[in-house]
Amino acid sequence: MKKILLFVLFAVVASNSLTLEQVRNDLMKNSISRDSIEMKIRTSVSSSMLSGKQNVYIYMVRKGDSKIYTEMKLPFVNQRSIVNGNRMKVIDLSTRESQILPYNGEPLKAAAYMDFNPLMAGEWQEPKFVSENLYAITGEKGTLYYDSKKKRIEKMENEVGSQSTLTTFTYDTENNMKTMKVSIMKDGVETVVLTEILLLRHSRNFADRLFEF
Repeated sequence: MKKILLFVLFAVVASNSLTLEQVRNDLMKNSISRDSIEMKIRTSVSSSMLSGKQNVYIYMVRKGDSKIYTEMKLPFVNQRSIVNGNRMKVIDLSTRESQILPYNGEPLKAAAYMDFNPLMAGEWQEPKFVSENLYAITGEKGTLYYDSKKKRIEKMENEVGSQSTLTTFTYDTENNMKTMKVSIMKDGVETVVLTEILLLRHSRNFADRLFEF
């Protein structure tokens, strides 16, 4: 009888087990390849410390590692960057001035606004079962909660000193991410950064001639 109970207990634990590698692989499978993507996002920042809402618009197209097209519109920046091989053309869209520079493969500034998967970098522990399909994964950036059935990150929490951060995600019917909301609370002041994905698709139909300069 004791052996049967141990076997049942082992089976339950095994059925609830999930590895960090599995989570990363599932997230990669359920997303468009980062090297073949066309994406447009809008990020807004609001806080009682700001006079009004600040918006950032980013448009990025990647066709492999050698062809990258980005447009950034910030309060003080309106810029287009085109990478083709080891050269990059940077255009100020306000003045139409441009310059051609060598490109050594460093990530463009626009890429920083499109990093939605915390597990892509940093140290993370193995997932811990919470309840039903929910697992907690703790790392240097905080603790995120992963739904193993829907294969997506639901939220992430972090607390450092007097600052607490809560990041929540919403998805469409095809499980593509639609919004990422970051709420930062410090000394009684809340700052909210909302990122909305306005366009997300494969870059196969983006014209190659737009990378020529």
